Order: sequence, then structure tokens, then C-alpha cells
Amino acid sequence: MGFILDGLDTESYDRAYSDAELLRRIGHYFRPHAGQMLVVAGALTLNGIAAASGPVLISAGLDVVAQNPATGIVLLMTGGVLLLGVMAWGFNFVQQLVSARVVGNVVLKLREDVFNATIRHDMSFFDEYASGRIVSRVTSDTQDFSNVVTLTTNLLSQITMVLFLTLWLFSINVWLTLILLAFAPIAVIIALQFRKIARQVTLDARKVTATINAQIQESISGIMVAKSFRQEKTIYRTFDQNNRQGYQVGLKRGLTLNSIFPVLGASSGVGVATLIYAGGLTVRNGAVTPGEWYLFMQAVGFFWFPLINIASFWSQFQDGLSASERVFALIDA
Repeated sequence: MGFILDGLDTESYDRAYSDAELLRRIGHYFRPHAGQMLVVAGALTLNGIAAASGPVLISAGLDVVAQNPATGIVLLMTGGVLLLGVMAWGFNFVQQLVSARVVGNVVLKLREDVFNATIRHDMSFFDEYASGRIVSRVTSDTQDFSNVVTLTTNLLSQITMVLFLTLWLFSINVWLTLILLAFAPIAVIIALQFRKIARQVTLDARKVTATINAQIQESISGIMVAKSFRQEKTIYRTFDQNNRQGYQVGLKRGLTLNSIFPVLGASSGVGVATLIYAGGLTVRNGAVTPGEWYLFMQAVGFFWFPLINIASFWSQFQDGLSASERVFALIDA
């Protein structure tokens, strides 16, 4: 499929940054907002604990109701679950509110820096590089970077919930918890191996987007000259070729990024089947109660959903790193 990437040449000022260097420079933009980030971290932690406490309360309530099915106990359990849900919503609201303000300020500062770096160049820079490609880095790439930061905070909330639930499950039954955790490395290994491929396809997608943006801007700004020489068909032909190339690159990117989910889904099915069998045996032997077995089955979803998100996160995270790499390359040009 190499022919798909024909014409996606990088600009001469593009640079290859390591992940560590990119993260260090991104951290520099967040450092002035350290206090607000601590608020976000606290809200993330409390949100994760409140979300994980719901299934734990339901599990304990099932065992209590099985022994004493009184209406008061059912109402008390219902109120507790409702209260935990409201608390989780409140902590999530605080996290989203504060993080949105921080990300907005960071993106504003990043755009100011890249714009200031751009206007410092002399005329020869703009003669050599299409202005549409530069505009794409200032607008589209910085916006994609902000989206990835938001996804990162959501993922950290889920990881906090998983850690709290894991500690609780270990206190109930070590054997079932180890079975549950044994499937986690499979998803993590798949996601990490997927990282390199995701980085490359997202970079290719950004190149073709910049090419299309550049052609649109140059065509519109020079439309009077094009019409004077009756070059409308030539412009349309070039635009059609670029869009077809964009479709092929986007299709390749979509197939690559979405192929991870069927693999993880199959692994999740194996984990569910294993826990159903092992949990049924422990309930029959009296090692765990039916409510605790229910908690373990619920935990499969709580574990695999964040792990699947990690796989998705890696592709989106690489998307953000690719965007920041293009932005920093323009700043350092």
C-alpha cells in the first residue's frame, strides 16, 4: 500500500522527537497550572473510588437481602447506590470543569507560541512552504492535541477505579482475583505492540490533511489568476486526486486503529468464560458468596473496558503526539 503515501513528503523543517522529549515539552505548558491539575487529580481519585464503590455495595447488599429480604434493607441499599452515583457525577463534573479550563489555556499558549514563531520567518520561508500546511498545524494539530489531553484525564479516572476495585477483590478471594488479573497483560501487550503502527498511520493522515488544506487555501487565494488562465479543470483534477489519496490514507488508518478491538473482544470473552466456570466452582464449595461472585463478574467489565480504552487511548495518544510533533517542529524551524 506504499502507493497510497505518494506525495506525502514532509517539510524540510520537520523533526523527529522522542516520546520523552515531547512529553517534557508538553509538561512545560502545564507547569503554570499545577494547582489546578492537583484539583483535577483529586477529583479523578474520588470519582474512581465512588464509581467502584457502587458494585461493591450491590454485592454486599445481595448477600444481606438473601438472608433478610426486608423492604427497609432494599431501600437503604438503593439509596446508597444512588448517593454514590450522585457523588461520582459531582466529582466528574469538577474534573471536567477544571481540566477544560486548563486545557483551553494550554492550547491558547501553544497557539500563541507557534503563531509568533511563524510570523518571525522571512518571506523566503512562505515562498518555500504552502501557507495552508502551516495553518493546518496552527489550528487542526493544536485542537487534536487538546482532545488527547481530555481523553488522558478520563483514562486516569478509570485506572483509579480499577486499582480500588482490585484491592477490594483481593480481600475477597485471591485465586479469582489472580485469574482476573492474568488476562490484563494480554491486553496491555497487544496495546503496546500496536503503538508503533498507530504512530505511523496517524502521521500519514496528518500529512494528507495538510496537503488538502494547503491546496484549498492556495486555490481560493489564487482563484482570480486561475480563472484568468482557464485552469479550473486543472485545480479540480488536483483537488480530486488529493481527496482520493485522503480517502485511501483515512481508510488505512481506520482499518489499522479499529483492528485492535476485535482482538481484545475475543480475549475478553475468554476471560468471562473462565471466571464464570471458576466462580461457579468457588460458590459451590462455599469459598465465596453469590454476591461476591456477582462482584467478580461485574469486575470483568470494569477491567476490560479500561483496558480496551487503553488500546484506543494509545492510538489517540499517538495521534496527539503526532500533532504536537508537527507543532513543535514549526516552532523550532
